[in-house]
Amino acid sequence: MKNIITLFGIFLSVCFFGQSKDTLYITIEKQKVNDDTQVFQNALNQKNGKALKIIVKKADYNISNVLSTSRSNTFILFEKGSSVSFTNNKNTGFLIRHNNFTLKNASIKGNGKSAADFYTGYGVLLFGVDNCDISDNAFDRISGNGILILPSSNKGSNNNVVKNNRFTNPVFNITPNGDESAIMMGYSGKNYLHNNNVIERNTITGNNILKVGIGFIGHGNNNIIKNNKISNCVAYGIVSYESDVVGDTMNGTQILSNEIQNIGETGSKTTVKGMGIYLMTSNNAIIADNKIYNTLRNSDRSETLGQGGISVSLSPGTTVSNNLIDGSAMYGIVSDYSFGSNFVNNSIRNIKKSGAYFLSMNDVKVSGNIFENIGEVVIKGYFENTSLPRIKEQLRGDKYKNIDTGNNFTVTNNKFYSDKDILYFEATGKNMSQKYIGNKLNYNTVENNEIIGNSKKQNELIHFRQETSGNNSIQKNRIIK
Repeated sequence: MKNIITLFGIFLSVCFFGQSKDTLYITIEKQKVNDDTQVFQNALNQKNGKALKIIVKKADYNISNVLSTSRSNTFILFEKGSSVSFTNNKNTGFLIRHNNFTLKNASIKGNGKSAADFYTGYGVLLFGVDNCDISDNAFDRISGNGILILPSSNKGSNNNVVKNNRFTNPVFNITPNGDESAIMMGYSGKNYLHNNNVIERNTITGNNILKVGIGFIGHGNNNIIKNNKISNCVAYGIVSYESDVVGDTMNGTQILSNEIQNIGETGSKTTVKGMGIYLMTSNNAIIADNKIYNTLRNSDRSETLGQGGISVSLSPGTTVSNNLIDGSAMYGIVSDYSFGSNFVNNSIRNIKKSGAYFLSMNDVKVSGNIFENIGEVVIKGYFENTSLPRIKEQLRGDKYKNIDTGNNFTVTNNKFYSDKDILYFEATGKNMSQKYIGNKLNYNTVENNEIIGNSKKQNELIHFRQETSGNNSIQKNRIIK
């Protein structure tokens, strides 16, 4: 059975499939009006059937207000050659308030003027919803975040897919130190979780205006960011950390097989940022198989943040593996307070400072990596006892407080193409005037590494300062002049 209804530029077709479910089909066609907002919203307001499918016919549509869902199980498909242009920089975008929403093949255009705040001007907003699919869309000249994923009160967004979208000509620019993004999941607050979302195969061109390619600044578990291409962002390619830091609400984040290039400021501006991937206050994350080129552009060299092509901070149990980092104006990898982490099988080359820089952490594996054309000592470490107040206030839980760091590093089976020193670990000494007990380096192993292009002896290339004598092992490293 099929009924056809005409309603202000939309054609409604109710199709029944069997006895258990029905879908309402709606076709939107261009009318002789300057503003198509009501046509789209009328279509979205239809509530017959168990599902709503909207087909947007080929045309250019002008929209002057937010388009909001009215029901779950809404599907919008744009035919090839159709587009929607939002005519202002505030009341824009698709606001998704209901589960099981799908948007495909849309060409969404902004008016080329930046929004004035973080929560308006977006292309698509997923607002505390589950099981949504935003795929194969184009976002051009968007005033705010291209895709924004937020909680609704204490309800996070879960099991959503953001895939194969393209972001070009962004204009979103509020403040010099903001988080304006192509895709942002978070963004602030607490008492919610975003779980099991997948952001994959998106292409983002920041045009040296957009701060962040993909951001997850919030709370959640087992979210995946993979196979995206990100370029020309001024702060981060990918950034992920707790928005309200409690230390246990971000777990199992996976950042996989992304290609990131040209991150940092340009012209005369400098920045403390510019990292390809920046992970902080996350637990048991995986950063693997990424390719990262030309990061830390115009670094201010202050090192207030960990300035690495990949930076891992306050994130115990992280695995960083099989990544390529090619070109950094600062460090290759930086990691601080990320106890029990592994850095394996990475290729790190063309680095201005050290290939890897570790600060105040223990139980670390550094194995199977290749370091080439490194500007300073290849692996550097600086270690303090975590009884220091400024460290204790950052650590969550008691496990890592009041202990020595720089212990149980295993540095094995790496290849170092360098004529510089290979490893230099330094701990801080006792300072009783500040009631500081000092720190000792213990139980570290540096063995079975290959050092190519160096004329020094093993004990001249590997250094521990402030160690307990006899507790660190340096052996079986092969030097090839």
